[in-house]
Amino acid sequence: MQSGKLIALAYNSEAFQQEPERLHDYYYQRLRWAKGNYQVVLKNFKYLFRKSNWRVKLETFYYSCTFFWFNAAIVLSDAIFLANVGFWIVHLFNPQVMIPFTFGESNILIAQLLLFNWLLMIILYILQITIAAATQFGQATNKQIWLALASYFTYSQLFIIVSIHAVISVALDRLLRRDGTKWVKTKRFAD
Repeated sequence: MQSGKLIALAYNSEAFQQEPERLHDYYYQRLRWAKGNYQVVLKNFKYLFRKSNWRVKLETFYYSCTFFWFNAAIVLSDAIFLANVGFWIVHLFNPQVMIPFTFGESNILIAQLLLFNWLLMIILYILQITIAAATQFGQATNKQIWLALASYFTYSQLFIIVSIHAVISVALDRLLRRDGTKWVKTKRFAD
């Protein structure tokens, strides 16, 4: 894309992959994929500020938002939620303890800003899945959009741990000058 050429999309092609048998192998496969995504985004981030093809800038901006802004917002949102649940449980036994992240009349603007940001994150997530589904004929349906919304609150929350582990691993690879691109073969059923 940097040279102005486009990559052809074979919309009717399908790939089959056998999922790993053990949860440990599945986790490390997804970790390797997440690390690779972060490494690609970091390597191409410089093209946002250079004179380069607009498609490269758009794609780099899109993936930067997806892998950094979106993931950071999910982690922050979950941290606030878990803190409130924890303080609420303590508040049941000790009414003197206040729930830290509550919104009243004095800070309604912050509540609106956070709610708007949260809605943007959900829309971005659904948009990602819808764009990917649109490349497959007949997959971008209303049912898929509702499934994408449901997966935001369930399936995607499970990958927060993978994402945090990947970010820490990529950062440590850079700081300690380690080669983080070492290939680890995923164990399969027949291996």
